[in-house]
Amino acid sequence: MRRKPIVKSLLYVLSASAVISAGHVYVSHADGLDNGNNNNVNAATVNANNANGINNLLGSQLTADNFISTISPVAQTIANNNNLYASTMVAQAALESGYGTSYLTQVGNNLFGIKSFDNTGVKLKTVEYNSNGQAYNTYAYFKSYNSIMDSLQGYATFLTVNSRYANVFKSQSKDGIEAAVNIQKDGYATDPSYASKLINLINTYNLTSLDGNTSSTNTTPSTNNSNNNNQTPAKPKKTLATATYTYGNALETFQLSSTFTNYNMYTHVKDTTQKNVSSKWPSHLKAGSNVYVDSSAVRTYKGSSTNWYRIKTSKNAKSYWVSGKAIDFPTINIRKDSGKIKLSHANKGLYSNVFNSPTLAKELGSSNSYKGKTFNVNEIATYNYHGKENVWYRIHIANLGNVWVNKDGITYTKAEKKKAKKVVKKKKTTAKKSTYSKASGHAYLNNYGKFSLYNHIPGTYKHVQKTSWAQVKVPKDYKVSVNLKGIRTEYHTTWYRIILNHKNYWISAKSLLFY
Repeated sequence: MRRKPIVKSLLYVLSASAVISAGHVYVSHADGLDNGNNNNVNAATVNANNANGINNLLGSQLTADNFISTISPVAQTIANNNNLYASTMVAQAALESGYGTSYLTQVGNNLFGIKSFDNTGVKLKTVEYNSNGQAYNTYAYFKSYNSIMDSLQGYATFLTVNSRYANVFKSQSKDGIEAAVNIQKDGYATDPSYASKLINLINTYNLTSLDGNTSSTNTTPSTNNSNNNNQTPAKPKKTLATATYTYGNALETFQLSSTFTNYNMYTHVKDTTQKNVSSKWPSHLKAGSNVYVDSSAVRTYKGSSTNWYRIKTSKNAKSYWVSGKAIDFPTINIRKDSGKIKLSHANKGLYSNVFNSPTLAKELGSSNSYKGKTFNVNEIATYNYHGKENVWYRIHIANLGNVWVNKDGITYTKAEKKKAKKVVKKKKTTAKKSTYSKASGHAYLNNYGKFSLYNHIPGTYKHVQKTSWAQVKVPKDYKVSVNLKGIRTEYHTTWYRIILNHKNYWISAKSLLFY
């Protein structure tokens, strides 16, 4: 294999932000579902006699100069034995370990940044990326291996037992390039450019030459038996389902539905692999029993999609995949809110969703860095799950985006309701809109039908009543007495109060003639 000078290669990788200096760890990767612990599915191992001495090789013996040539032969053997692409394996090892120079590799022989979830191994500061693609620092424990050989084998085991990486194998990826794309999609690393960095390394070192025949099937060599023509044709392979995986966290528990016994448990999502073992439920389980759920998958088979979940019946039990119909999900009510919460306690998880949601809750961080701080609440989720009332608050944290936190250990303050100002209706008062003067004598009604009779000059009092001419008796000579004159100041109109049928009425001056 033609190799470029290592100095040039290092400069290339550094320009892609792929290699880090010793003593610092590249972005956090391999957020494993269970690291293969307590799982009966095993990866194929390598015979130590064929490992070319690498079985005793330590990370401290690796250098940027010897890295590719040293690990490639055994990586190729392990990859072939486990239906994986050696090109992707070697590229990941180079990227994750900085060509073997990272502190994690030098101290813990860990090439792939695979994490430890039992608080053992090497604790290091690492870089994660939130849902918005923003980087932030955190601390995590990483697995420690006895040798580089164990690390390579551990990588194969890790992918084998964690079903969400099923599409990284040769059975579902056409080549190492596609496997690199798929492993990022599956969540191996949070770096948004992770796949492109792997592909650059594969192309730079021509690592696809390690893959050889990319067929995922093992064919039996033909013999010289003269009866070969009479052999029974091979049974056609079953069409496999595909699955898209999402992982949550190991602490989330759900309860089994009333129909859970109608569905089997599987070592992989049903029909996604040729080798899939089904099992019956343990006899002690019943509807309402708690199970741990750490990942989900959307299974697509013959055009139909169904939801599947990976469960454990106890913390130390084996993992199985079951239909989503075997799980009981509550109805979660979410509403807008504008209150505040104070993170009063440390070691509280900050999650992507509330617990018991069909989409699962992935831990995005811890409250340790935010203890005692106050945050605005933008949503509240409430639900009753088998008699227990659950309350979650969604807040926004700069480095993480929107996260959910459970009410336990939280001080919540409701938003103060703005007191509506009491509107005091001012009593409508009628300003004096007319001026009055004494009048006497008589006048004659003239074209009076065009004008109305009022008890007050219109607009001068709140309650002004109109009287029609049909309600009064008009004198035969149209002569009426006048006793008061008024000027409506707003319109500068003149009005007179007349006596008609022994009652006072106001009428416009235009309806009267004076002689």
